[in-house]
Amino acid sequence: MNDYEADEYFPDFDGEYDSKGRPIRHTHKRSSRKTVRKLPQTTPVLSDFSDDATAWVPSYAAHLDPRHHERQWLIESLSSFYRDNVIFDVIRQVKSGKEANVYCCEAHPATGVELIAAKLYRPRILRTLKNDAIYKAGRMLRGEDGKELKGRREKLALQQKSKFGQHLDMVWWIGNEYAIQQKLHLSGANVPKPIGHNGNAVLMEYIGDARLAAPTLSDVTLSSDEAIRLFKITMDNIRIMLDNHLVHGDLSAFNILYWAGNISIIDFPQVVNARTNPNAMNLLQRDIKRVCDYFARFGVKSDPILITRSLWEPYMGN
Repeated sequence: MNDYEADEYFPDFDGEYDSKGRPIRHTHKRSSRKTVRKLPQTTPVLSDFSDDATAWVPSYAAHLDPRHHERQWLIESLSSFYRDNVIFDVIRQVKSGKEANVYCCEAHPATGVELIAAKLYRPRILRTLKNDAIYKAGRMLRGEDGKELKGRREKLALQQKSKFGQHLDMVWWIGNEYAIQQKLHLSGANVPKPIGHNGNAVLMEYIGDARLAAPTLSDVTLSSDEAIRLFKITMDNIRIMLDNHLVHGDLSAFNILYWAGNISIIDFPQVVNARTNPNAMNLLQRDIKRVCDYFARFGVKSDPILITRSLWEPYMGN
């Protein structure tokens, strides 16, 4: 077992469901458990089930050792989306990172799409985020219900970085990503369409096809004409974000996907509010410089400082 201990993924879930098909997490003795039922036989089977026939096991997880923490973490994180007819199977892992893994999922026919990308955050995401105070400045804390946190207990837990405080922090990072992606998609930005959010999982439109996931711009060689066109599209998206009082904060060629001649911007947990975060302008300038540096490789000439001013000054004036 590595740094991500298995009991952090599913500390109290043993594969049982209540009458509504929800996982039961036991915090009391077995003798006091309520009667539970197994999933009905009419429930569609994706690949196989565990020995007690109560836990969904998708195709990708079926190939993993049953004792492997990733298998159990994947099932725990995505089983609710399976029961809700959002995803039908997990086909493969697309990306593995310190903060999260991304999986390609076969969508349920009811969704109207073929493939869905599932981004699963690790329990210890906050340990891998560097200088997160820069992004937290001026933020409005919200709980799992989406409401602003005003209680003294919550604020104290966050300050002391207790286990409960770390949980609240993780909830904020993940919920923030989904809410921002929703807002930007509705505003016409080039972002994957958000599909669902639950616990440590964010589901969104899959960019790519059944054979290949969309590469990032960092792995793509562009022609001069295409580079100019995509540079303009990227700057338009930065402007759309700012129009919505948002600065990506970590934008680069590594989190811009390229597919079928277009781009999709991803990774939004560290987005900051341009109205309340004192670091917003500096983060905006850093985003723009990284983008300009990438496109300069293909002959696109630009001045990141001038571009930043041309966006920031009118925004502040308004």
